[in-house]
Amino acid sequence: MREILLRAADDELALGHRDSEWTAFAPFIEEDIAISSIAQDEIAHAALYLELLKDLTGEDPDRLAFMREPGEWRNAWLLERPKGDWAFTVVRHVAYDLFDDVRLRQMARSSYKPLSEAVERIRREETYHLAHGRLWLERLARGEGEARERLHQALQAVLKDVPGLFEEGRGDGEAVAEGLLPSPPRAWFAEWAEAWAGLLRPLGLEAFVPKSLDLPAEPGGRRGVHTPHLDELLQALSEVYRSDPAASW
Repeated sequence: MREILLRAADDELALGHRDSEWTAFAPFIEEDIAISSIAQDEIAHAALYLELLKDLTGEDPDRLAFMREPGEWRNAWLLERPKGDWAFTVVRHVAYDLFDDVRLRQMARSSYKPLSEAVERIRREETYHLAHGRLWLERLARGEGEARERLHQALQAVLKDVPGLFEEGRGDGEAVAEGLLPSPPRAWFAEWAEAWAGLLRPLGLEAFVPKSLDLPAEPGGRRGVHTPHLDELLQALSEVYRSDPAASW
């Protein structure tokens, strides 16, 4: 159960931090407010998962969020990548939000009641995130020239990291056997791919619909192996807390 909660918390916290980097830099003021609100939601979802972990293991949520080394994190590589341009942010969000939708529906069927009950609130909020991403995806797809070129580049970049979302982690077999999850993450790909195709094909982007899941041969984020980008992210994320961990905020 610890690994399941850590993966979800770390995905949300990493993405929330990357989204927050758009504050004051989004394409226009309304979008600045929207992406900042989404960032707050993701970070709040991470906090909820860490509180569940505290109830389960007694671990301090602040220490988990700010004091772990990169090798202790379980987020997928996709979420630790730099924010890139706006097209990358949009495509990453859509790809992740579709994955998260599948994962949340799996968690809603978990035998661990604190988790299955908690995810209902998260699912409602994530519905709005996905709607926001879908609107922007359609807007970018209707563009021409540089806009469409940037969208294609973003789709290529994101798809390289998508398999890492479904990477096998420690204890997946035991989690399924105990009913903590109905099925392992690799089994969620077909559902994700169907939803992804449903968004891209009407936009003339069927070339970016993967036909199969090619899981990484080497360990990735779910196993605690990360890119140098996570080091940079954690330095920024934890700088204030680590300056005085004993302080009360």
